[in-house]
Amino acid sequence: MRPISLGKSFITLALLIGVAMPAWAQGFGDESNDYSEQAATSTSLRKTSTTLRRLGMARPMELRGIDGAGEIGFSVRLDEVVAKARLNLSYTLSPALLPGISHLKVFINDEIVQIVPVTRETVLAPQRVVLDLDPRYMTDYNKLRIQLIGHYTMECESPFHSSLWATISNESTLEMEYQSATLTNDLAIFPAPFFDARDNSRLNLPFVFDGTPDLATLRAAGVLASWFGSHADYRQARFPTFLNSLPNKHAIVFLTNAHRPAYLPNIAPVNGPTISMVAHPTQPGQKLLLILGRDAADLQLAADAITLGKAAMTGASMTVKDLQYPKRKAAYDVPRWIPVGRPVRFGELVKNPFDLQTRGITLGGVTLNARMPADLFGWDTKGVLINLKYRHTPVREGETARLNVEINDEYVDTILLGNQRRDGASRLQLPILGEDMASAHSDINIPAFRIGSNNRLYFRFDMPPSDSGHCRATNLSENRAEIDPDSTLDLSRFDHYAAMPNLSFFANNGFPFTKFADLAETTVVISDQPKLAELSTFLGVMGSMGASTGAPATYFKLVNTRDLDNVGDTDILLISDGTASNVLEKWGKSMPALIRATERSFAPLSGAVNAFYDWFGLGRKPAPILGATSTWTGDGPLAAILGFQSPISSGRSVVALTATSADLLPDALNAIQDPGKMRSVRGDLALIGGAEVQSFRTSNDVYYVGHLPWWRWIWFYFNNHPFLVAVLGIFVAILVSLFAFRTLRGIAARRLQQNKKD
Repeated sequence: MRPISLGKSFITLALLIGVAMPAWAQGFGDESNDYSEQAATSTSLRKTSTTLRRLGMARPMELRGIDGAGEIGFSVRLDEVVAKARLNLSYTLSPALLPGISHLKVFINDEIVQIVPVTRETVLAPQRVVLDLDPRYMTDYNKLRIQLIGHYTMECESPFHSSLWATISNESTLEMEYQSATLTNDLAIFPAPFFDARDNSRLNLPFVFDGTPDLATLRAAGVLASWFGSHADYRQARFPTFLNSLPNKHAIVFLTNAHRPAYLPNIAPVNGPTISMVAHPTQPGQKLLLILGRDAADLQLAADAITLGKAAMTGASMTVKDLQYPKRKAAYDVPRWIPVGRPVRFGELVKNPFDLQTRGITLGGVTLNARMPADLFGWDTKGVLINLKYRHTPVREGETARLNVEINDEYVDTILLGNQRRDGASRLQLPILGEDMASAHSDINIPAFRIGSNNRLYFRFDMPPSDSGHCRATNLSENRAEIDPDSTLDLSRFDHYAAMPNLSFFANNGFPFTKFADLAETTVVISDQPKLAELSTFLGVMGSMGASTGAPATYFKLVNTRDLDNVGDTDILLISDGTASNVLEKWGKSMPALIRATERSFAPLSGAVNAFYDWFGLGRKPAPILGATSTWTGDGPLAAILGFQSPISSGRSVVALTATSADLLPDALNAIQDPGKMRSVRGDLALIGGAEVQSFRTSNDVYYVGHLPWWRWIWFYFNNHPFLVAVLGIFVAILVSLFAFRTLRGIAARRLQQNKKD
């Protein structure tokens, strides 16, 4: 048995005899996440149910051969200990497996915890079985491994016969019950427990204010939310907002010397920006991070010190004496985006070079995530160039091995691995656009697909194991393969130029605001008297920006709606409910829709948006938009995301999140955080009603952001105006003809004069 700590052993024992803890309270925006989480009031244990897909198993697990195995990792928060664990395993077995001697073995951290026998009944149809997992084998980081021991005959058999297989569904669920473990008040463990990298669920971190916060305090909170969002990354982040009360869980609290609430009566005044960790006054095991200051300016400095990594924090409290701010980031200097202008090594895109390796009797795949700027201009390029290098164990003579390449689950290419070659290289083209089939090489057709902002490259080595023939001994040696970290992905042939408005850019990676990682050219506009839902939505959007860029938004501006006309030459992110209709009415003629509490007005809607036009604004025009502007009255719930050119500054963009009531604004936030809904957000108007998102383009008029070299701009412009090209061609032909006529006439005249002289 794997040794475990005495502390966790004691806590686990206490759980088994029924130690109780208070249930968590819910605040505004503190909704359950995709992991199906709840607090059990009878045993006071936090319960979660997580699919293996959410844990990172993007595809069903395929177990092949006599000894096939697969694994997936999961982790346990620093401030919790596992009290109970259960695996709801959904699987399908080959009908050829022999009952009695075939079975599945389940391991936790290489310890066998369950065995699933194969019976005559279980091979007839997909099965589901509930397996209890012993929590004593679980630590902070854990590995769940499932192994197939399969046989199809009692005689001599091929260990890799095609009938030896089992499939583990990635919709299988891992149910966990946790008990809180008390931590000391030590900033050395920060950002835990407020954000714990061990926790793969969505970050749900309440922000607490004493009374209605002013703009300076809200800006400090926005910067901190973007920083937490950058750490949450793929998990996404929500920040429920509380005024004059504490949630029953970990929270961030903003306080100045002028405000000392009754729920924290013992907090002494401070002499400067201060960061403190204290125990929750009513909830054992829960912590509060206090952002303290003499005034709102101190709160901003304390928040900035955290986000900029300048505070080497230890102990229960730290005071910021001085903070040197870095220079503004240049455009597209975004940590999580692949830069344009140079080939990027695969080694730069992974945390560990081992992530590019695979090993086993049958090899798995290598996955590489690649985030690209949304405004790549790929109109006249063949695609993204990959210079792929790889290594693998030798392939036996007479056997065929392949390296299959996919992007976003779409097939790209197959590379044959030679019998003698142990390493190799290949150049691939990943097409940006295409219809029907496209070709990366002269002799290979690849299906059409489009590279988006967030992409997943998948490399699978298909190397058959050794087969010595029927009833001959086979050496079950493992294969090894690696995608070389020096392989490169090259975007240097691309410029930044895109047609706007395009809400898909905003939904996928926050563009155009995230063009600057620190949001230096962004102004966020909120109501003069924002409601709780509006504040939670504002913080959630800032978290999404941080998740996209991987950097805190330290330079954005925050203003009220009364200062809307003074935002200057910046992109504008507007968050407002329908009750603030006077704010939106200022721009009514520029907007695709106007949503009020009991009334909504729409420009003519075109229906489903042409995806080609959405992404590039190129090629064929969408169908003409029919209909007329319409106004409707009613009190039904509706949220919307709107995109249009700024009426204040030409070439700048406005994205507005609005709803018929403030309580519906989180629906708009959910539309850009939920992967399923995110794909439906496009065009210049997205309407969110319940679980459905419908997108429209209300105008064929577009504006462009970015820059093209003059020769590419001319070529692009004339490509979209063939009639103008024809007219210009005729005009040039006439000019050339006149010039040629005049030239020839002059030559003839000179000859006549010469003849007269002769």
